[in-house]
Amino acid sequence: MELGFGAWLFIFLAVSALVTLLIKRFTKADTYFLISLIKTKRPLPFFERMAKNSALLDKFTSLGLILGFGAVAVDFLYGKKLDMLRRIVLFLGSFSILAGLLFAIDLLLGRGLSGSSLIGPYFPLLIASFGLLGLAGFTLFSLILQAASIIGNYLVGKGSCPGVAPLVPGIEIPGVPITPPLHAWISLLIILVCHEVMHGIVGRRHGFEIKSTGILLFGFLPIGAFVEPDEKEIAGAPGEKVVHFLAAGPMANIALMAIAGLILAGSLAVAGPLTNSLYPGVAENSISAVKVSKVLAQTEFCSQIYPSPAANRLKEKDIITAINGVPVRNLQDLFTQLQNNRFAPKEFTLDRNGSAVNLTLEPNELGQFGFVPEGVRNPAFNLPQSFPLYASVVNLVVDFLYWLFLLNFLVASINFLPVNPFDGGRISRKIFSPYLWFLNESNEQKQAMVGKFFAALILLLFVINAMPLFFK
Repeated sequence: MELGFGAWLFIFLAVSALVTLLIKRFTKADTYFLISLIKTKRPLPFFERMAKNSALLDKFTSLGLILGFGAVAVDFLYGKKLDMLRRIVLFLGSFSILAGLLFAIDLLLGRGLSGSSLIGPYFPLLIASFGLLGLAGFTLFSLILQAASIIGNYLVGKGSCPGVAPLVPGIEIPGVPITPPLHAWISLLIILVCHEVMHGIVGRRHGFEIKSTGILLFGFLPIGAFVEPDEKEIAGAPGEKVVHFLAAGPMANIALMAIAGLILAGSLAVAGPLTNSLYPGVAENSISAVKVSKVLAQTEFCSQIYPSPAANRLKEKDIITAINGVPVRNLQDLFTQLQNNRFAPKEFTLDRNGSAVNLTLEPNELGQFGFVPEGVRNPAFNLPQSFPLYASVVNLVVDFLYWLFLLNFLVASINFLPVNPFDGGRISRKIFSPYLWFLNESNEQKQAMVGKFFAALILLLFVINAMPLFFK
């Protein structure tokens, strides 16, 4: 009997509760429901040494604020010192640069955003959201867009993807056929440690006392790290110091994401030449062709049914010899051609029982064609005995770097959300409250109003986006 998500969640919570009870009983660690804080002071001298690089740290965290809160952050950091005309020019200029940056990233990703069925028609608004509010705006707009899609689909009796979901390595994300690998825990722990270490370093750069640092456990699983500053000291500090301290963690994730992305791109670039050097002829000769092993009647994603363009067009055991005139010799050739302008029609050249067949198929809304390919092993080629181990190691390294890249982006984006307990919650209160100058309220009251507004908005969005986890 296959266990569903609810059963796995119950088992996970039960075991987590037992482990937390044992930690509370036999250690001095602080526990809060299923959360345990394992504290230490050992890294504090390291924070002190690194904090001496003040000029570099200030530029680093300023860039983090701008990427996190867009043109509004530029206005907070630099606009207040200018006259009104120059301030407007700076705001519009920074908005345009950031909007252009997202447009360029979309092109680099092969129109992965503008070409998607959900975002495509609203891509100009997504660009504007990023230009205005950076990753905070990007994430907020994405949640709003997905919430509108969920409500619209429910009204017509359709299912949807959840916009938010627990990411537990080894367990499939509910409603989405994606299962994070177990080694994603290592990626996540590295990400959160780097996040909190940078908080500690920048905190010391601005003179904040760091009482301790440590690991955060949810039951038996490490879900993050933390630094413990003097909260009263931060509450009374100037807003510029506080926002730099808060932006340090998400910016560390953006930097680590960039590093992981560069290493991943480099690894993919050298994998082929390295394989050819260590195992000459394997890439060219181990697979002799690519065949269609299965044709799907339809495709399903997030409880929605999509047509299968290959149905009644392709046949099992068809050999795919070319796509758009480009020869297909192995699975890598096939995937490269399918991903090239993925939402455009493709001309398939097939070998069907010895006869050449040409078919033009148009992908569905997901950019899929509805068939399962399979590499045909070359019986005349003997694969070296050590090659399977080599291939497993290469695939593991590439997969680890991919998840390190993706999870860094997710952690940075979520931490810039303008709501507690994320870093963006306190940042938003500092940078948005000056725009409420027309209200006859104290600065503390204005900040409280900003916090309540975003708390209500994001709570509503989270509830709507989580509905597909529980209701089909």
